[in-house]
Amino acid sequence: MNEALLNAYLETTFHVFEPSISIKVGHTNNSLEALLIAYNAFEWAYITPYNPYSQELSETENLMRFKRLKGELSEYSIFEGEGVGMDLTWAPERSVLILGITKEKAIGIGNSYEQNAIVYGAIHQLPELLVLRELEA
Repeated sequence: MNEALLNAYLETTFHVFEPSISIKVGHTNNSLEALLIAYNAFEWAYITPYNPYSQELSETENLMRFKRLKGELSEYSIFEGEGVGMDLTWAPERSVLILGITKEKAIGIGNSYEQNAIVYGAIHQLPELLVLRELEA
């Protein structure tokens, strides 16, 4: 992945609307840990279906993809949010925090929605960026 895009992902704040949680890659998050414990979950992922491979789609197209993703996650506890990057020219992307999902399943979903990367974590571990698609510099 090129360095600018990688840095953009690493600088993004991944917000959950309710309960209010802000996730940063590589940073501890007591609120997220408490949510995992409350739901008896050990793993989680934060995924957006927006803008496949960083190709900007219309808001209508992105919302359709978001609704489809939510429909596919009926077996999980999910919490809506949005990823907000430092580059304010790129609109925030609607996303979901998914509790109880395995790393492998999260990667599969990220790939099916043509995402460059997703955020994954497990209880008592720091959130990590999982690069799903290598991009040239």
